[in-house]
Amino acid sequence: MAGLDSGSGASAEHSRFGELTPKQLNFHQLYIFHAVATHLSFSRAAKALELTQPAVSIQVQELEKSLGVTLFHRRPRKLGITQEGEIVFAYSQQIFSLSNKMMATVQEMQELETGHLTLGASTTPGEFVLPLAVGQFRRSYPGIRVELVISNTRSIIQRILDREIDLGMVGDRGEGYSDDLEMVDYVDDEIVLVASPDHPLAGISGVSPAQVVEHGLIVREEGSATRQVALRLFQSLGAEPRVELELGSNQAVKQAAGAGGGIGVISRLGIVAEVEAGMLAVLDVEGWVCRRPLTLVHPKDRYLSPAQRAFREFLIEHRPGIPAK
Repeated sequence: MAGLDSGSGASAEHSRFGELTPKQLNFHQLYIFHAVATHLSFSRAAKALELTQPAVSIQVQELEKSLGVTLFHRRPRKLGITQEGEIVFAYSQQIFSLSNKMMATVQEMQELETGHLTLGASTTPGEFVLPLAVGQFRRSYPGIRVELVISNTRSIIQRILDREIDLGMVGDRGEGYSDDLEMVDYVDDEIVLVASPDHPLAGISGVSPAQVVEHGLIVREEGSATRQVALRLFQSLGAEPRVELELGSNQAVKQAAGAGGGIGVISRLGIVAEVEAGMLAVLDVEGWVCRRPLTLVHPKDRYLSPAQRAFREFLIEHRPGIPAK
């Protein structure tokens, strides 16, 4: 039993019980010993276990042989437990108590009464999609604890690969991960160009991409999928993007654009309230069709717990709509 405790007391018991490893311990024999020690009777233990008394005696003798100690004083009409037996009995009570807790916890997890989710999201789904989904999910499964980590797409994918995050949602599939990651396109997102309503380009139809870049772009940091997708589109339209302001969040991009600091590059999901309130205007730019999927990601070779599977299924069944233009 010493292998169950790494403390100094365990070392002393280890020498008394002989060289043991967890592989040598027969838990069936320990279970039968536990029953005998509880009842202080081979016959009553046999009845409780629905075994024959000789079978119970043999299993206890085999445990004593493997431990190298005598567990019981076998006296006429009275069974006593030895000092070594008391130690084994105390450990067996802890072992089977933990076993019962383990079984109960696994059952609760299977029934989604408990569990833990570590989710990762790039900034757009992390700010505008997953918080609502998590809130709705926990209304159905309040016992499941959820942790949401928000960073840029590059960072989230790396943390999923490092097994730090169970499930993720990112704004760019990236390249070179198809062998390691399961990727499912969740919902389409539209990246738009926004400015203050009194900006010179606001309200003008058919603004050219070249005119936009002349006013300078407000974009997210390196590693942001929103940034990468938008800048690629500018280049494909023949306009070399000119980044004037690089910020670490969508909220910062909106505030800077609304203050007249340039043309903001942001998901349409994140500007609904500001456009309705007249704080931001979406520019009408020639050839600007910038859509990308928000993608669910998890390692291909990772077992999904009941809570993880349930949340993934919940997301698939409750896909949000993209706000109309």
